[in-house]
Amino acid sequence: MMLEWTQDQAMSQLDFIFDHLDAICRGGLARYQEYPADIRIEHDSRAKFACIYSHMETAAHARLSDLSNVIHKDIGGLKVWIVGEKATIRFKKMDEDGRTRNYPTKQAKDFDKQLPLPGIPCPPLNLVVGYWPNSLGTDVERVQVARPMGKAIDWCAAIVPTDSRIVGQPRWYDVTRQAQLG
Repeated sequence: MMLEWTQDQAMSQLDFIFDHLDAICRGGLARYQEYPADIRIEHDSRAKFACIYSHMETAAHARLSDLSNVIHKDIGGLKVWIVGEKATIRFKKMDEDGRTRNYPTKQAKDFDKQLPLPGIPCPPLNLVVGYWPNSLGTDVERVQVARPMGKAIDWCAAIVPTDSRIVGQPRWYDVTRQAQLG
């Protein structure tokens, strides 16, 4: 039986690492932008996003590994972080709706379907954390947390950047687009 996680419940599980998640995603793209232009010009989109992802993974290890309630797992090539005893996250590039694009492995498909994987808490709360780049791909529009449900997105939330936060105001906001009627 699958537990129905609300957006509020899921985001509360991650609240203590919002600053880390924001820095990991923004830092991956920022690090890539440090490459000399003559090197970046040689990269097709696949190479570019692979480099950015690699920088995000490195930053995630550096920022999350010492936290006592965050555990890294590699499940058949699917790299995830278990946060607390409920939420499992993976990092990706996203569109504004929280969708990712890649060749989905069986593990990634199961993750997105909210199915349990070896070593992941059950019932799972599988979330994708990522960056939505601007139209030029040179900066991050926003860092997002999405709950996939198979090929659909149940909800998507944006983390308020550390330097834009106002004391007493929410640290995230809902960016889920409503379905078009008719």
